[in-house]
Amino acid sequence: MKKILSLVIITVLMATGCSTTKTGAAANNATQKETSYVSFEYSAITRGSFKKVIVKQDSIISATGRDMQGATAKKLSSADWNTLLAMLKKINLQNLPNVEVPSKKHQFDGALGATLQIITQGTAYQTPTFDHGNPPAEVKDLTDKILALSDLK
Repeated sequence: MKKILSLVIITVLMATGCSTTKTGAAANNATQKETSYVSFEYSAITRGSFKKVIVKQDSIISATGRDMQGATAKKLSSADWNTLLAMLKKINLQNLPNVEVPSKKHQFDGALGATLQIITQGTAYQTPTFDHGNPPAEVKDLTDKILALSDLK
């Protein structure tokens, strides 16, 4: 029963996270449409551990099970969303796959191997694998904020 409820919550949040609400002002509507196509996915994985955070415009989903079992979902405030978008504007998405990782403990199971994927306008940009807790400088603030907002410790 818990599995079904978790899947229903995730499905509803993912479906509503991609929709936009109608507003009176055309500029506000255009901005809302643009940001509704943005999402962030943080994953940290090793043989015995799994952490995933999915952030959309109005929701954040945190999971510690590979099958997303036991995932928690909560509403994301517009202030937090706007903070994430401001951080995103400081990142060169085209260069994201080429950022330098500060350490490589994940290569010998010394740390969880983590990635940050940013999806915008249907295009996915992903960092190379880095150590969980030690992201590249270019995405450090964004990664730290995503983890702070999540239910993961």
